[in-house]
Amino acid sequence: MGNDQKTSVEQTVKPQASGRRGVIVVQNYYYAQPGRADEVFHWRLHASDVREQLGFPRERVLRRRGGTEEMRASNELPDVIWECEYPSMDARERDTQAVTATAEFQAVQQYMRTLIRRFERGTYEVEESPQ
Repeated sequence: MGNDQKTSVEQTVKPQASGRRGVIVVQNYYYAQPGRADEVFHWRLHASDVREQLGFPRERVLRRRGGTEEMRASNELPDVIWECEYPSMDARERDTQAVTATAEFQAVQQYMRTLIRRFERGTYEVEESPQ
């Protein structure tokens, strides 16, 4: 396991001030260890089950698909993305603190670390176009 496995990068993208402020979208990017993409996908689904059992939204899990061209760039693209929408940044922070404080979700995170070589997070603010 290299140093990249535990690397966590959080990117926050803020749109220009024009337009109305909207919801927050968070995407967690999981880069699987070689040969472990299916397991990362299924474990992320399990993580969503745990979130739901704890009373939090499961939101959605995206699995990368691709042909030959995309497979050439496979090390640059995440294998799995978990995406969640929040009404505000405060709601996102409350959710994160509450979920990660549970022993059940900590166990999920601990095992996921053995499956991935890298983790990143993107946080985006949705703005509606002026009409």
